[in-house]
Amino acid sequence: MKAVLTTTCLALLLAGCAVGPDYRRPAVDVPSGFRFQQPDASDAALDTEWWKDFGDPVLDGYVSEALEHNRNLAIAVANVDAAAAQLTIARASLFPTLDYQASASRGRSSSQQLLPGSQAGNSFELLGSTSWQIDLWGALRRQTEAAQALLKASEQARRGVRLSVVSSTVQGYLQLRGLDQQLAIARRTANSYADTVKLFELQYQYGAIARITLEQVRSQYQSALASIPPIEASIVQTENALSLLLGRNPGPVMRGKPLAELRLPPVPGALPSSLLTRRPDILEAEARLVSANAKIGVARAQYFPQLTLNAGIGSLATRTGSLLTAGAGIWSVAGALAGSVFSGGATVGAVRSAEASTRAAEQTYLQTIQQAFADVENALSGWQTSSQRLKSLEDLQASSREYADLAMLQYQGGIANYLTVLDARRQLYSAEIDAASARTGYLSNAVAVYLALGGDWGTAMQPQPRPTP
Repeated sequence: MKAVLTTTCLALLLAGCAVGPDYRRPAVDVPSGFRFQQPDASDAALDTEWWKDFGDPVLDGYVSEALEHNRNLAIAVANVDAAAAQLTIARASLFPTLDYQASASRGRSSSQQLLPGSQAGNSFELLGSTSWQIDLWGALRRQTEAAQALLKASEQARRGVRLSVVSSTVQGYLQLRGLDQQLAIARRTANSYADTVKLFELQYQYGAIARITLEQVRSQYQSALASIPPIEASIVQTENALSLLLGRNPGPVMRGKPLAELRLPPVPGALPSSLLTRRPDILEAEARLVSANAKIGVARAQYFPQLTLNAGIGSLATRTGSLLTAGAGIWSVAGALAGSVFSGGATVGAVRSAEASTRAAEQTYLQTIQQAFADVENALSGWQTSSQRLKSLEDLQASSREYADLAMLQYQGGIANYLTVLDARRQLYSAEIDAASARTGYLSNAVAVYLALGGDWGTAMQPQPRPTP
């Protein structure tokens, strides 16, 4: 009994050790700033419900619906729950197990035994037992550390899906409103050409114009009609994609404000170093690196023996009425030290595998950081260039409209032929379509900046609380 107690005390002292390397964040080459960032930009807008700055209640409702019903987000939440359960399992191995057993049997001993028993007899047993694997080398603690890191990784993955769902919903809605505007322009242009065709057909019947002039107008009309079906098809596809984001079956969706009435949210900025603690994909990659690093300790612990303490207490009798008598009591205390002498290289292989997995996770982490820097640079560049493009195309649209008006006045005054009018209207149509597309791209690129910077809001920055096992 003294030997068992001595062994237990020694085991508890050794349990403070943990083999394997402690995690240290790898050195990262962080640039001092982004090339295309506005000097007065602030990251304060990142932590708000930034999509509400567009000023469209319908869009706000779609974002709320997507956050509640999106399938990918539901999967991510379930993955967090699964990781939390795995952490509970890992932590449970740090504590003793308590078991019970009750048995009843009847049997007969062989008459050929040296000490033959009675011909038949009963046996009743009640037993309570405990078993505790002492974490001498920290394998169980490293295993818990790995599981805890994987839980954090799953929480960051959920956050990443949440951010992606919001951004995709907003961009899908913007794309839809942009297509709606393009369709309105195409239909208005086609209707205008239809009226012109009717007028010119009458003029041709009375010999006022040549056949070639009539066919030129008809060709413009048919060209305008031909541009409508592709836009309608894109609208259906965008509606279906947006419906899936909302967790609905594919189908039409309600519209809110037109594209021209949507406000632009303040485009945020941030230092590159802040991405390391903001972007969910970076935090997820680091958590997976922490988990992989902890598994090295789990593998190295297999080099050393494992100590297990067992104890049991109960009673054994030939009659149930005797189970609680003093003479029926039984107990046992035992300790077992077990280890591997030869495993054919399995332990060495496990350690090397864990170390290689950690190196791979480290490179993934560093690559994720560099990709994040590139994402922000691309998003900021895309937003600035789209702003410049929108300004140029809006100026072109205004000039084209003036050109079309002047061409019509000159035609009506007999100064210019109708070819000049057709050319001006064709240019105006192209400028209007391009301007609508550019405004859609401008607003969508602002959303891309929020996505690249890891913009979040409210309590979403914090992992959901989990019950302590």
